[in-house]
Amino acid sequence: MDPQSTSFPDTQRQSSWLLSSRRLLCFWLVTLALVARAEPPVASSEDVELGRRIYMEGILPSGEPLKGKRQEAVQVEGAEAACETCHRRSGMGSLEGNIVITPITGRFLFATDENRPLALVDPRAPKNLTRAHTPYTEESLAKVIREGIDVSDRTLSPLMPQYALSDVEIKAVLAYLRQLSSEVSPGVGDETLHFATIVAPDVDPKQREAMVDMMRTAFAQRNASQKVYSGRMRMPIDLIPRTLRNWKLTVWELQGAQETWGTQLAENYQREPVFAVISGLSNTTWAPVHSFCQQEKLPCLFPSVTLPPAETAFYPLYYSRGVALEADVLAKHLRDQGKNTPRRLLQVYRDNKVGRGASLALTEAMKGSEIQVENRVLYGDEPIELKAALKGLSSKDAVMLWLRPADLSAVNKAAPKQLPAVTYVSGFLAADNYDFVPKTWKSHVRVVYPYELGAKRQKNVAAMKEWLKTWQLPLVDEAFQTEVFFNLLFLTDLTSQILDNLYRDYLVERAEDMLSLDSNVSAYPHLSLARGQRFASKGAYIARFAPDGNLVADSEWIVP
Repeated sequence: MDPQSTSFPDTQRQSSWLLSSRRLLCFWLVTLALVARAEPPVASSEDVELGRRIYMEGILPSGEPLKGKRQEAVQVEGAEAACETCHRRSGMGSLEGNIVITPITGRFLFATDENRPLALVDPRAPKNLTRAHTPYTEESLAKVIREGIDVSDRTLSPLMPQYALSDVEIKAVLAYLRQLSSEVSPGVGDETLHFATIVAPDVDPKQREAMVDMMRTAFAQRNASQKVYSGRMRMPIDLIPRTLRNWKLTVWELQGAQETWGTQLAENYQREPVFAVISGLSNTTWAPVHSFCQQEKLPCLFPSVTLPPAETAFYPLYYSRGVALEADVLAKHLRDQGKNTPRRLLQVYRDNKVGRGASLALTEAMKGSEIQVENRVLYGDEPIELKAALKGLSSKDAVMLWLRPADLSAVNKAAPKQLPAVTYVSGFLAADNYDFVPKTWKSHVRVVYPYELGAKRQKNVAAMKEWLKTWQLPLVDEAFQTEVFFNLLFLTDLTSQILDNLYRDYLVERAEDMLSLDSNVSAYPHLSLARGQRFASKGAYIARFAPDGNLVADSEWIVP
């Protein structure tokens, strides 16, 4: 996303809100009318399942591994030979370096001139649309699979293996492709595209209000931008035939114990299915939401959470691993100190899920080092407890405070007037609130800081601040609100590029392809996803306080 195009448009301006439009000004499009697709032949469920195993897993009906041979006799087998490795689970294709892999679902393979869908196959080259071709038949599909010769008698890329499949196996693959991404996903209505955001019961009400207000404002702007105004400039992407759907946002407010969240989510989803979950907020756990989204095959895009589940899945995407990432960054930093390596590392944390998760992650990361790790757990709110946790420090020690601002504010009352040990603070948990640090401590306090610093940070967040100002929305938490802002811009660009191919799997796959290609308007230095990655930011700084009180980098960007 170009920084010059990141502010949401005023509905009175004659401009398109679609962020990718700037990249589409240099090409012409032939508009294609999309009509109802012809009904495909009915395939047996057995054929579809056999085809799925070949496509997704690389397993033949016999149970033997699928084998394919590329040019120069390079052979692939089993999962490496599965169609999904290149064509993806949606069948909508992918990018492999500079190789563009086009859709192979039944809608595209068997399309006729009267019934032709359209897909933008490369976000880097918006004029690269799917092209018309002679409809495939079972025979021509068999030829392309077995010989690598397409329906126009052209030889495919050397990357495409050739498979010696039997007629029965070809039939199974054909059955699977006909139904693959053949119907739009739940949450897609004739006139409305439904989204949800999720709020856990433990969050700061000001953060909750800021997130929801930003999202509702952006959704209203986006819906208004679809209206055709007299004299309105039409961007090339606007000329692509598609169904114009309004966006609708539903807020799923979770209540009570986390053990009940799964049931609450299921009830909300049953009342109103959504196409994807956008943003979301929790200060404790996100695991029930993570599990629900994976179970329902529901994209869950970039919630603001401090401790995402360690086990990754296909549908949930995150900004980073949160405090677990900070733990790994700090461990790498301490291991690289050489003569200045501390003898002992004291962890001070609250007895809650985030505190325990952070301390466990750092303990694991420090295994095998000579640094002794000791845990000091806070169970109550008495000042004497924090004072006891910080007792006995020496210049040979280091301290890690896994504490939020409410606890950090009490630290300078409980700790010595002069800190003898280097003390590290979690940037995620501190939320840019360092008022607790007195002048006498400045030289000894470091922050494990997962965001960008200085002028680069201000450049990244400038568009968000201007947008908030324009729409008279408060700046409550800069880093958090840039996450919400980025989500809204990214979703706009993402949905504009997938056109009418509203399939959840495709949404996630295109998010992987697009994330590294656009300008950054978040507080993070860099966001990127490769295939299978689910954490977009992968490092942090060790930061110190400059004489003016601002944080500056005390290390390079550390990627553990």
